[in-house]
Amino acid sequence: MFNYKDIFLKSFLFFCIILILFTKSTYSNEIKPLKEILNNKNSEINSLITMKRCAAIYGALYYINPTDVNSNEYENRFKIFLQSAVLEDIKLNNKSEDESYKNQIEEFKTSIKFFIQIYLQNLKKNNSYLKGHWIEDDFSVCEKF
Repeated sequence: MFNYKDIFLKSFLFFCIILILFTKSTYSNEIKPLKEILNNKNSEINSLITMKRCAAIYGALYYINPTDVNSNEYENRFKIFLQSAVLEDIKLNNKSEDESYKNQIEEFKTSIKFFIQIYLQNLKKNNSYLKGHWIEDDFSVCEKF
């Protein structure tokens, strides 16, 4: 016989561990607004963080509403930023292209989930994916590239 209490507790524990790992590894020092990151003097790492962030912002916009009028632009931009992140990672960390691409794709998938959650929460609160949230400023930064 199934013990539903044990199944629930194990599932809840697993979910909590995944959540902690996700937030710690992906956004421990990247959740600052892009303007603040770009004001930092370490331009090499700033470039990588910016490329990753912009890829995730555009990727999430594309995946959340692929029928949007701007979806082709969002798709093109997230792909360009993702490829730029791969190139920056290779340059900064002396990784192979395959290794860097694999790592960037994994981070990208995790980041998209994070930004989709933000967009959906903001849509409920402000009737917009971007407006009235710090993400709007980051999107403006990404538009300039």
